[in-house]
Amino acid sequence: MKIYKCVIIEDDIAEQKILQTHLKKLNHLEIVNTFVNPVDALGLLQTQQIDILFSDIELPEINGIELIKSLANPPKVIFFTSHSNYAVEAFEYGVTDYLVKPYSFERLIKAVSRALDKSDLESVKIREENEVIFLKSGRDMLKFNLNQILYIEALGSFTKVYTQDKVSVISEAISILQDKLNNEFIRVHKSYLVSKKKVTGISAKNVLVEDKKIPLGVSYRESVEKIINGD
Repeated sequence: MKIYKCVIIEDDIAEQKILQTHLKKLNHLEIVNTFVNPVDALGLLQTQQIDILFSDIELPEINGIELIKSLANPPKVIFFTSHSNYAVEAFEYGVTDYLVKPYSFERLIKAVSRALDKSDLESVKIREENEVIFLKSGRDMLKFNLNQILYIEALGSFTKVYTQDKVSVISEAISILQDKLNNEFIRVHKSYLVSKKKVTGISAKNVLVEDKKIPLGVSYRESVEKIINGD
């Protein structure tokens, strides 16, 4: 299996950590280095063989587009930005893909697939993609793929489990589910657990889980930031 060497340039540390977490789930990718300032990345990009560059567009000193214009032989480039107005110019310079924040893990996988050699497309694997759990719903036991659960909401002594295509009511309290799910999910509020894999950002009062805003409790903020930052 070919391993693709990658570099990340992202000046928002929280966003950088989230992207690293996502990319570490993909077997084909090796993160060579991460940078906040694109100028600091120039030496590595000019002297080493890098396969994929993951870069924000709005960066200190020079933006992402100016960076790839300065490289004689740029790698495959996947851009991230909070704005869509750079898209036309970016694609004029042959970037592989352009993701508007907040993006989902599934959308990132599509972008990575476009950057891989055709011979490797079908063999992209996500680590732990088949890990499942059974949860009680009334008299039934429902099977969930952990990678598909976005977040969990308390509903008295019950809980609501949100996946990408449905909501299920589970006959167990959120504290019990927190123990069962262990390190895969973070308690961000007295009434919410979120999947670490699905977190795309943190604001003053919310955690972004893909395109959903989940309340962030004041007493949980410090521990959540430590987990997201890998501390």
